[in-house]
Formats: sequence, C-alpha cells, structure tokens
Amino acid sequence: MNELTVINHNGQLLIDSREVARITDKDHSNLMRDIRGYIDILDTPDSNLKAANFFIESTYMDRQNQERRCYLLTRKGCDMVANKMTGEKGGEMI
Repeated sequence: MNELTVINHNGQLLIDSREVARITDKDHSNLMRDIRGYIDILDTPDSNLKAANFFIESTYMDRQNQERRCYLLTRKGCDMVANKMTGEKGGEMI
C-alpha cells in the first residue's frame, strides 16, 4: 500500500491533491475538475456544508517554475473523494 504524505497546516492535517491523484492513479487535472464540482455543490445556498471544511485551495511550483493550482484535502475531503471512487483505490483513501 502506498503511503500518503500528511501536511500539518496550523494544526489541521491535510493531503495535497497531487498526492491523492498519485495514490489513486487518477490524473491530477481530472481530480481537480471533480473537486471543483464538489465545491460547487457544497457551496450552494441550500447546502448546510461548507467547501472549506473539505477542500482548501492552494498552489505549488511545477518543474518549469510556474505556479499551478492544487487543493489541500481535509479528512472529510479525502472521505468525499474516496466515496466517489469504486473498488480498491477508493478503499485506500479511507
């Protein structure tokens, strides 16, 4: 089983979306698209949930030294992504 790198950010444990994409064998751009869709649903006026409790927008520098977007996922965010996946890869996230 692959190990996740957990980030401690102000006492909150988070996982970078690039790491989630790696461990689930999912293309990062597709995961980013999915997360943006989850955020759109979570932040609707009818929702009791707040996207910031699941996903935190962040950036990183790529190999060409260009800033790129990513998300930091909370435990709730990891659970949401895992629950949307099927099979063994979804189980690795939990």
